[in-house]
Amino acid sequence: MEAPNYGHDNGAPSSHHQPPTYTQQEEHAPLIPKANTDGKFTPDASYKDVWAAILFIGNLFGYFGLTYYSAKHFISNPFTVLEDGSSIASNAFLADHAFVILALTSLAFTFSLSYGYFILIQRYTAALVKISWFFSVFFTIAIGVLQILSGSLWGALSIAVGVLCLFLYKYWASRMAFSVLVLETVTSVTRKYPATLAVAFSGLVLQIIWCAIWIFGLVLNYQYFQTVSNCRPVDNKMVCDNNALYIAMIYLNFVMFWNTEVIKNVIHVTISGVFGVYYFFEGSAAGAPASPTLASAKRALTTSFGSICFGSLLIALLQTLRYILNSLRSDSDDGIQAFLAMCASCILSMLEGLFEIFNKFAFTQVAMYGKPFVRAAKDTWELIKDRGVEALVNDSLVGNVLGMGTLAVALLSGFFGYVYVSIVQPSFYENQDKDLVMFAVIFVEMILGVAMMSVPNNVIDSGVTTTFVALAEDPQTLLDTKPELYHAIAVQYPEVSLNVRGQAVYHR
Repeated sequence: MEAPNYGHDNGAPSSHHQPPTYTQQEEHAPLIPKANTDGKFTPDASYKDVWAAILFIGNLFGYFGLTYYSAKHFISNPFTVLEDGSSIASNAFLADHAFVILALTSLAFTFSLSYGYFILIQRYTAALVKISWFFSVFFTIAIGVLQILSGSLWGALSIAVGVLCLFLYKYWASRMAFSVLVLETVTSVTRKYPATLAVAFSGLVLQIIWCAIWIFGLVLNYQYFQTVSNCRPVDNKMVCDNNALYIAMIYLNFVMFWNTEVIKNVIHVTISGVFGVYYFFEGSAAGAPASPTLASAKRALTTSFGSICFGSLLIALLQTLRYILNSLRSDSDDGIQAFLAMCASCILSMLEGLFEIFNKFAFTQVAMYGKPFVRAAKDTWELIKDRGVEALVNDSLVGNVLGMGTLAVALLSGFFGYVYVSIVQPSFYENQDKDLVMFAVIFVEMILGVAMMSVPNNVIDSGVTTTFVALAEDPQTLLDTKPELYHAIAVQYPEVSLNVRGQAVYHR
């Protein structure tokens, strides 16, 4: 089914002035809210990429089954027997009240910093876009200088990239106004739908819970397969009688990568669905539903879940290949083999980064139109061929703002931990190696700051991507429903007058 025609036939003016009418069968039609069901959606009821969802669920059962099998062995052998016949049992960690206070105040402090930076983005968008661009350039140059001082010639490449960006400042500056408009729009939509922040926070909590479960399973499986493979240290290297431990570690890392990607992309698809509702229906005759978040989450976890699993699987496979290559590099005594593994890992790392960006845009298509992943990927490729440079530039400018905020929050959080421990002098600091405890507290505080900033960052990133994709796919809707915003964008981004299929918008 062809997409609805937004433009003029053969360059002639349109003979009518009616906005495009979507039907459920049209592949580029957004998911239509029912007029009388309080914001629920009626997408195509069929489940997409069901095989990937089944494979993902089966993979989870495989992981928990393997962990259960290893746990049985661990429970029957709860102590590690040393050569002298003695045994070691695990020690419980006792948290005193000072540790609890540190944990609670840290959460409150990092939350306040993250929310404060979100407010700054809303109020000083243009200034932050420009400041963060210069910050990223000089930070890149500084990293290059440090690399050269440490003896690495790779630093010259970082310096060259930074200097090249400075020479191209006029080009970047010409694109900043568009990114500012998109950021301002996204933050205003977030204020309208604050549940998007709750969705992002729930994703953070799920990731933490999954990481804890995976680490627990990793320890159990490693101990079991180390015994099965009869692994032992020889000349500062681990030598095993068979590859059971190595294969188990590959599988466990694959499970980690896939589950992490699925959780992240479910959150992205949910948030993108909300921003899609705003774009297509805010200002329309039907109007946007008051609370579309739950309906969007339902689609992400049902009809679109298979597509999410499919796209996430591809990233997980690349990450697993990198893990294998890095293992070969670290375990190899052959310099040539280690060098080749390093080069292959570097190439895969770049491919993974590009595919992460590609997937983000493809999942936005899944969120807005309910497409299967292959169809979404094909349309994303068409979008990238037509708007790829603009997409990367806009993504980079927004990423600079979010990255600078993340670094600032991380550093301030680490400083907070340092001040707290220095002033309070808690017992867990007094009774241990002080330098080590201080380092651990600062490190954990910085990680907490990064994690807390990921909440608004994920919402803004998903919102910006959704807005860009919607503008490329269907600028006509923005003109019809939010004409002031359309004209403001058209001034800074003239390409908005054509969609990716070359169809021009028409004015009433």
